[in-house]
Amino acid sequence: MRVFGLLALWLTTAPLPAVPERNISYDIQAKLDPASKTVEAQQVLNWRNSSDRPVREFHFHLYLNAFRNNRSTMMWELGFAPFWRDKDPIPEDYWGFIDVDSIQVEADGPEGPTRVVKRRFIHPDDDNAEDRTVLQVELDRPLAPGGQVRFRIEFTSKLPRGARRTGWVEDYYFVAQWFPKLGVFADGAWYCHQYHRHSEYFADFGDYEVSLTIPSDMVVGATGRLVGETDNGDGTHTHQFQQENVHDFTWVASTRLMPRTRKFEHPGLPPVDMRLLLLEEHEHLEERYFRAMEHSLRLFGTWFGPYPYSILTLVDPPYNSRTGGMEYPTLVTGRTGFWSPPETLSPEGVTIHEVAHQWWYGLVASNEAEEAWLDEGITSWATDRASREAYAPRVHVEWLLGEIPLSFPSVTRPFETRNLAWVRRGGRLDVMTRNSWSFRNRRSYFVNAYAKPDMVLWTLERYLGTEVMLRAIRTYFERYRYRHPTTEDFVRTVSEVAGEDLDWFFRETIHSAETVDYAVTEARSMAIPDLKGVPPGEAEIVEEATVAENASNQEETASEKVYWSRVVVTRLQGGRFPVDVVMEFEDGKRFRRLWDGQYRWVRYEFKRPSRLKSAVVDPDRKLLLDINPTNNSRLVKPPASGKPSLATRKWTAKWLFWLQNLMEIAALIS
Repeated sequence: MRVFGLLALWLTTAPLPAVPERNISYDIQAKLDPASKTVEAQQVLNWRNSSDRPVREFHFHLYLNAFRNNRSTMMWELGFAPFWRDKDPIPEDYWGFIDVDSIQVEADGPEGPTRVVKRRFIHPDDDNAEDRTVLQVELDRPLAPGGQVRFRIEFTSKLPRGARRTGWVEDYYFVAQWFPKLGVFADGAWYCHQYHRHSEYFADFGDYEVSLTIPSDMVVGATGRLVGETDNGDGTHTHQFQQENVHDFTWVASTRLMPRTRKFEHPGLPPVDMRLLLLEEHEHLEERYFRAMEHSLRLFGTWFGPYPYSILTLVDPPYNSRTGGMEYPTLVTGRTGFWSPPETLSPEGVTIHEVAHQWWYGLVASNEAEEAWLDEGITSWATDRASREAYAPRVHVEWLLGEIPLSFPSVTRPFETRNLAWVRRGGRLDVMTRNSWSFRNRRSYFVNAYAKPDMVLWTLERYLGTEVMLRAIRTYFERYRYRHPTTEDFVRTVSEVAGEDLDWFFRETIHSAETVDYAVTEARSMAIPDLKGVPPGEAEIVEEATVAENASNQEETASEKVYWSRVVVTRLQGGRFPVDVVMEFEDGKRFRRLWDGQYRWVRYEFKRPSRLKSAVVDPDRKLLLDINPTNNSRLVKPPASGKPSLATRKWTAKWLFWLQNLMEIAALIS
């Protein structure tokens, strides 16, 4: 504990690198019309060409157009089912869109006024000409490196009915991905992908000033801090929000939300105003929501780096809004039910996960569309670490009828291995580094964005040790805060901090779709008989059996009885890792061997005056990615006492292990 305390002190006091200069700003005035479910807005976007190349074309995200009709790329990928489940035609009020009513441009330079010469929808990821989620704007001349351009845009956003992270339900409006947002220009190209079923968001850090005019009876939450409020005298209020160094802006408005506030304070970390927008029916969960926020800000601030913004807003959304469990800069959404006993960790689990995203995506802004594992995977690992630190041991929960929690102690699901079943079922479908829209199916996306990266990082922590692991992740955070790192940046940073080349580890995990399973497939021991009087054929077999592979395993003995023992460890799957093998004998002696794990199997043979008792591969459980830990050990002979043998207990644990997995599969299917 003292070592961890010193580590925590170092982590919270180490200075952070300077914030890089921003190249973009947004100034938006918007008005919500609840009757038409629309937002009318004007936007001024300033962008500086910080690259070394001239830019003439500009690519804008128009995410809401994914809900414009049933011909968008997202709708094709969804198969419509998650959007509309009835057999009747989809009602008109379910659709959403964003229309750019006008766009004008101003640019620095002596050549005179700059103008837009072409606007068209493009589809860089597929051949779907009907998709309108990326707008290309072409100027009459290129913008030189260092030059600045100002876009004046008028647009109308129609909100869809609660669908995939945005929209409305009853009098609740969650307004996300609602404005024309410029993509990221890097390496001479625009990173501005279409809106896909599994992809999320990618944009540059900038400054936002946003004025929201909404009905006066609505509670408002948004990215950033409220800096002004005006009563317009017509039944509406205008709320002014500001935030620097963020790459998105999202807001919520509803008459159903009750605002609650508290202050987060912890030695060595900056204070944060915590704001909870809570549904009345979840009022009894207020304390648990705030406690989860406090745990998150404390632990992540200590491990990775301080939360740099002065406010964090948590929204408790209606269950049918489909906006729960989402992250945006300084604003996240939770998810829970009315009946949520503490052992279910609902709302705690989702809250911790989404707050963790303030670091992994919010501050270290990897490309979620191309390398989803860098934000979702690191966040999943961080969520499990914080949950393990702050809450009781994990229990297994099944939800009866989707609403009633049934919980019982979990014999196989500590926080570190909660995703192992997912890796077992889908780990061979794809590699983790594919584009998010290129995964084979929904399961593969979840496994490779969330579950497998979580298990990879837990395994890496077991290999490096907690102190080195936290130092590596902290260094990665500091180095790429307010930047757009890649998988290569992550691998390079961890290897540098660890002081060793870890390419072998990441080659077998991040860049491989092979699963891991090492097993003790043979462990036996037999007394070597006196060769006198034994028929020649049998004598020959016995003589061969006494020849051991490793001379170091031989022991000279004057004992009357000598035992020949053999252990075979097999690599049952394609993943290759170095593993320890421990063999214990009845006289108490233990032999530990390190196997590189490359070939399909390895054999250890001994000639000793004691019988082999057991053999274990990976005895310290470093290799958490092993999809079947129940075959990691084997007993040669059960004890003669009347107590249940280790073998009996082992097979009982196996039965419970697979029974729980069967129940999880049944729950997922239902």
